[in-house]
Amino acid sequence: MTAGRQIERRRVQHPALVLEHSFLFRIPPRYGWPAALLLLGAVAAAESVTPREIWFGPVYLAVVCFAAWALSIRSAFLLGTSVLLFKLATGNLAFYPMGPGLALGNLAVRFAGIGIVLGFIGLARKSYEREWHLARTDLLTDALNRQAFFELVRSGRCSGGWSALIYADLDGLKQLNDQQGHDQGDESLKAFAETVRRTIRKGDVLARMGGDEFVIFMKLRDEEAGQAVACRLHRALNTSGEDAACRLKCSLGVLVLPDGSQSIDAELRAADELMYKAKQSRAGVAVATAVVTDGQIALTIQDLAPPHESQVRQTDRTGEASGSAPDQPRAAA
Repeated sequence: MTAGRQIERRRVQHPALVLEHSFLFRIPPRYGWPAALLLLGAVAAAESVTPREIWFGPVYLAVVCFAAWALSIRSAFLLGTSVLLFKLATGNLAFYPMGPGLALGNLAVRFAGIGIVLGFIGLARKSYEREWHLARTDLLTDALNRQAFFELVRSGRCSGGWSALIYADLDGLKQLNDQQGHDQGDESLKAFAETVRRTIRKGDVLARMGGDEFVIFMKLRDEEAGQAVACRLHRALNTSGEDAACRLKCSLGVLVLPDGSQSIDAELRAADELMYKAKQSRAGVAVATAVVTDGQIALTIQDLAPPHESQVRQTDRTGEASGSAPDQPRAAA
């Protein structure tokens, strides 16, 4: 399915449509550091007005653990080391129960303790990130899975402005599996996903809905950009070489949305209907603009006349010159 020529890469001029972790995983350093330092200041202030016998070590460690989770292990270790050295320099580091006689050994054990705790936090965070990714990714194609797609669209980041919802169905996958085995079918699915990723922008969405069905979601500059998107995908996926691993064509239903996604279930049904029109007519692609009236979606079918490559690129250049979102896309995450 890969074209013989290099497919032009386009800049993303709108916020990338990506899934986001919980707030602790996306605190920018410009906010994370002030938050950690503010917490340390609060702990130090509380310690200064309480009896010396009350040990605040675990509370300081909790702040350091916050820094490890929200920032990085290196930043947290630097923070914890700075606290220990500052308290040592000011004479406020309590060595008990044996007093300052074993200060060096006591200090070494505290450094080691911080390192061990931060090491476990680092392992926990990596494990969390890995499981978070696996729960939202189709492992065969590295596209988003169905759960992740709905999670992203319903987050509200896909609403507003022109966009395109594209339903894609591979033609002949079952026959390929029956005749040449599932390994060959898997290779075709991977080749399809890779071709789509090279054709769309990095900030656009590619999701596998199950079996041989995929969905692509992207932001557009205007309605005309939807036609250019449809032409480019159709050309990349259905008019390429005959490599054995990439021989399957696909049917595309391209639904252009004036105000982004508003009711994803109804929009998916409409895009699915367009895909079946394309499959039944053997055209390979069908394009329509959605018109929502009283919660119902009506389709204004567009006649697709594939432009020449120079025309599509001219459309891209016009969009980039105007500073608006380009009309051609790419996925997640």
